[in-house]
Amino acid sequence: MQLNATIVWILLGVIALGVEAMHLGLIFLFVGVAAIIAGLLSAIGLPLPGQLIGFGISAVVLAAALRPRLLRRLHGSKGVISRTDALIGQTGTVTSEIDPVTHGGRILVAGNDWAANSTERIKAGALVEVLGADGIVLLVAPVQQLNSNTTGYHMMEL
Repeated sequence: MQLNATIVWILLGVIALGVEAMHLGLIFLFVGVAAIIAGLLSAIGLPLPGQLIGFGISAVVLAAALRPRLLRRLHGSKGVISRTDALIGQTGTVTSEIDPVTHGGRILVAGNDWAANSTERIKAGALVEVLGADGIVLLVAPVQQLNSNTTGYHMMEL
């Protein structure tokens, strides 16, 4: 019995979708859909080189266009939390005075030394809370300011 190329492509697609159902890595999903598309191309009479090109293009385009969105939806997040995002809300100690004019200053938070900036001058030794980050520079405010006044970086969208 000779297998038709359409049947082979459809079988490959179904197998890939079955693997995806067990794995959920969102890779075999696009291979499976692309194989089914190649099977449809075979069914309309496109020769094997056209089927292979259709398979390759559809797999790459589908994965590039849909995988990031589907991963966000599946995992319900923006992705991996950055090192600075993980520090938001933590308290640190100013090790080098923070000056908003010169954008200089350093803090020790979670056992690591970080560059820091604030809307006001903060002396070394003061306790600060991490409100956000601008790249690898932490945006902070003095702890006492947070308890009495709600101005500063934390009121801005970061």
